Amino acid sequence: MAKNKKSKGSGAYVFAGILIAIIYVINTFLVESIYWGNQEVSQKTGQAMNALNKINGELTSINMDSISIAAGIIAPEDIGMVMGDTERRYGNIIASEHQFEAIDGLSPAVVKRYNYAKALITAFKAKLESLGSGAVREGNEAEMRDLLKQEIYPLQTTASEMLTSTIDGVNVEAAKMSAANTKRAFLLMTVMMIVAILGEVVVWIFARRAKKMRAELEEREKNLAEVDAKLKATRQKASDLAVINVLTGMKNRYALDSDISDRLESGRFNIAVFDMDNFRSINDTYGYDFGDEYLAAVAEKLKEEFGEVAEIYNITGNEFCFVFNSSITESQAMGIAQNIQRVMSSPYEVLNLAVQLPCSGAVYHYLPGDCLNVNSLLVKLDTALRTVKMNGGNMINTVMNM
Repeated sequence: MAKNKKSKGSGAYVFAGILIAIIYVINTFLVESIYWGNQEVSQKTGQAMNALNKINGELTSINMDSISIAAGIIAPEDIGMVMGDTERRYGNIIASEHQFEAIDGLSPAVVKRYNYAKALITAFKAKLESLGSGAVREGNEAEMRDLLKQEIYPLQTTASEMLTSTIDGVNVEAAKMSAANTKRAFLLMTVMMIVAILGEVVVWIFARRAKKMRAELEEREKNLAEVDAKLKATRQKASDLAVINVLTGMKNRYALDSDISDRLESGRFNIAVFDMDNFRSINDTYGYDFGDEYLAAVAEKLKEEFGEVAEIYNITGNEFCFVFNSSITESQAMGIAQNIQRVMSSPYEVLNLAVQLPCSGAVYHYLPGDCLNVNSLLVKLDTALRTVKMNGGNMINTVMNM
């Protein structure tokens, strides 16, 4: 039962442990998910921003070079080098375009702005190339200035603005994605908190039920223990009743048999029996209740006077048996027997009446193997006692060894 109680009581804690483990796993997954989600957003945003800024920067540089050539700021001998830079920058623009276009998950609005900016860049490049093989030749500065002012510069400005707008769109998308991740994290954390609270409630309920069950089991065990104690007491009482005379509280004939049977074969001891002469007259004159009170008074006096030198038994109505201690010698036993006769023959006050009866007895100095059993031993003592009574009573007889 104790093992079962322990297992039931620990169920709530097992559940709590499992719940905590689940919450920990979910929390770890949530943190990892948010982290990698933000990392992905940051990476995409960084790639997009780098590509768009690169395009815009190269486009601006091409435009500034064109303006410088048209304004005569760049020396004629340096125009070739500037033309080479222009081709290189166009190559960088194309590489950045490929980089941007390789990014997945961009919104249609951002892609639309980017495509518009790309178309403007293509038109810008085409206009510059219309001046001659994509470069500015010496001597056409005036033509180039008009073309820059009327067509190329507006294209570059618009493309640059559109690239800036695309960058803003990417930033807005990144902010939205971050906000979405934050919102998702908040919702998940809220759900986890609710689950944790519900789990704690469940654990509390389980713990309370386990406590109640433990209390019930303890109460049941207490009741069972009380019942068991009562049963033991009842059995003990029944056992005592089997070997105790209820009236005098002394051991009875069955107890005597149990106590000295093993001593008959090899033991040596002194034993005596006594009863009051003509005790029947007490019952006939005063009634059985009076006789019982008289016997109880005599028994109490015998226990008080001789309980330390002998084991006393009330073997029949008014007959008492004394098994003397092993340290008592034969002569001492006779002396004690005379004192027993004196005490039993003394007057006793019972229910405000003084009662006195003579007493007869028999003493047996038992030797090993004299009797086969306790019954034959008592027959010898009773025979000696009857002999005394037939001779007038009020005497002590000695059993002769055979």
